Amino acid sequence: MSTPPVEVVVGDYSGVEFDHSVEGDVDIKACDNGQFCVHSEYSNLCTRWYSSVAERETYRVVNLNGQRAMFWVVQFHESINPELTREARAVFDSIVFKVRQFTS
Repeated sequence: MSTPPVEVVVGDYSGVEFDHSVEGDVDIKACDNGQFCVHSEYSNLCTRWYSSVAERETYRVVNLNGQRAMFWVVQFHESINPELTREARAVFDSIVFKVRQFTS
């Protein structure tokens, strides 16, 4: 499941943020290799997957003057200490970009 993207501002740059998670009734064990593939850099190999319905992540995609930056924060398991999740989210929220200008 993905939430609708919402507009965000990261430093001086605009972008969108959305969440990914797996619906509670999905049988992940029935998926390839017991993994629900979220995205991949390859056509024949999954590079980002969920192993349980407890996993969720928030993505931000930012336009850096024509260059795209994508970053995300993930919760892998419901047993993760909520304080660690809050701390990770604070770091995620504090990220800003400064694009270096090159001259020839």
